Amino acid sequence: MGKVGLRSLAVFFAALFVATMWPVYPLVSRVRPFLFGLPFSLVYVLGLSLVAFVALLWYDWQTPNDDAS
Repeated sequence: MGKVGLRSLAVFFAALFVATMWPVYPLVSRVRPFLFGLPFSLVYVLGLSLVAFVALLWYDWQTPNDDAS
C-alpha cells in the first residue's frame, strides 16, 4: 500500500476528527430523533467510530505482512 495509502488514511482520520468538532458537529448535535433508542448525536459519534474501525481494519488487511517465520 505504501506511503500514499498511509497518507490517505491520515487525511481520512483528520476528516473524521473535524467531523466531531465545531464546523460539522453542531449540525447534528440534537437529541431528537431517537435512533435505536439513542439520541441522534450519540448515534452520529458511534457511527463515526464504526467507520474509523472499518477503515483501520481495511488498512490492516491491505498492508503486507512482514512476518519472517
